[in-house]
Amino acid sequence: MKIHLERNLKPQPHRLRCVACWHSFSSDRSRLLLRRQNGSLIGDLCWDCLQQGTSHIQQQFKDRASELCSQPLSEDISPSPHKQALVLWELASEPLITPPFYYWWWKKLTILAAEAQELELFRKGAMNSRSRQPKTPKDLFISEESSIGKDN
Repeated sequence: MKIHLERNLKPQPHRLRCVACWHSFSSDRSRLLLRRQNGSLIGDLCWDCLQQGTSHIQQQFKDRASELCSQPLSEDISPSPHKQALVLWELASEPLITPPFYYWWWKKLTILAAEAQELELFRKGAMNSRSRQPKTPKDLFISEESSIGKDN
C-alpha cells in the first residue's frame, strides 16, 4: 500500500471517513489517499492516523477485522462482514510505504502553486470580462430592419 497526497478540488466538511480508524473528518486543500500498489483506491486516511505511524494504521485494520469477525453471519449484508474482515486482514499484512519527507513538501508546494495559478487566471479573466463587455453599435439601423418584411 502507498499513501498519496492529492489536491482536493472541493473541500468537504466532515464528509470523509478514515479507512483506518473510521472517524469522520474534514479535508482542506489536500487529501491523504491510501492506494494499493497497482494504484487502486482503498480510501481516505486522516492526518491523525498518519501521524501515529504505519504500525498504528495496520493495527487499526487488524482491530476492525477482529470486530467484523465477531459479528454473526448474515446473508442479507453485502459484502458480508467476514469478507470485509478478510480484506482488512490482507491490508494489515501488506507493507505500507510512506513517501519521504521532501515528497510531502513538494506536493504541498505543487498544490499551492496550482491554486495560485487558478486565482491569477480568475483575476485575469475577471479583468478581461470587464474590458470585453459587449459594445452596442452606434447606429442600430432600425429603419432598415423594420422595412425588410414590407413591400415598398
